[in-house]
Amino acid sequence: MEHPDEEVRRALLRLTDALCAWERNTGLRSVLILREENGFAYRAVNGKPDVSSDIPDRELLNQIQ
Repeated sequence: MEHPDEEVRRALLRLTDALCAWERNTGLRSVLILREENGFAYRAVNGKPDVSSDIPDRELLNQIQ
């Protein structure tokens, strides 16, 4: 699902690009989860946003804890 606000869409893309670069340079991993009341959800693991909706948020977070 794409965010309805263009500025937020661009910011999420910039953030995931930056996370990918950061992780390549440091070896650190990350999980990014953004959820809004209207049902919008954006999830990225290691800077990659193609996370299956079948995987619960908690399981994603457990990967880095």
